[in-house]
Amino acid sequence: MAAPPAWVMQAFAKLPGPAQQRAQALLVRVMKDQYLPALATVPAAWLLVYVPHFVKFGLMLRQRKSEYNNVTPRSEDPDAYGEAAGVIKRAIACHMNGFESFSAFVAAVVLCKIQKAKPMKVAALCFKYLLWRALFTAFYLAGGNRPTAALRSLSWF
Repeated sequence: MAAPPAWVMQAFAKLPGPAQQRAQALLVRVMKDQYLPALATVPAAWLLVYVPHFVKFGLMLRQRKSEYNNVTPRSEDPDAYGEAAGVIKRAIACHMNGFESFSAFVAAVVLCKIQKAKPMKVAALCFKYLLWRALFTAFYLAGGNRPTAALRSLSWF
């Protein structure tokens, strides 16, 4: 493994003492288990699954405030929300797609650890997954036209 670049060492030296100690402790943990960065992407991916849900929830609350049906929220009709209906429908679909993708992602991360795949390669792939998943989510939510929908599809390839 190569030494860190000089700019990294300079930035590290500028950190306050307690921050240096925390960073050093984290690096020691990563050196003991090199799959830690890849495993840390799992909770981040889980949070990404819920971004569209909270977008949908926020839009629904903003549109109808006290009329929002929190007793049986799945029975809410997105078409009753006027102009926001399209975004709400896309948010619901994106949320469901996130669940479908999440289980395969977690299985892949765990299998890479079990099979002792190259940890740095696994971590790089995990971070790429997070990046592309975030772009996919943004394009899905904004995808009210064909070009944006095409970007969404391209972000998944």
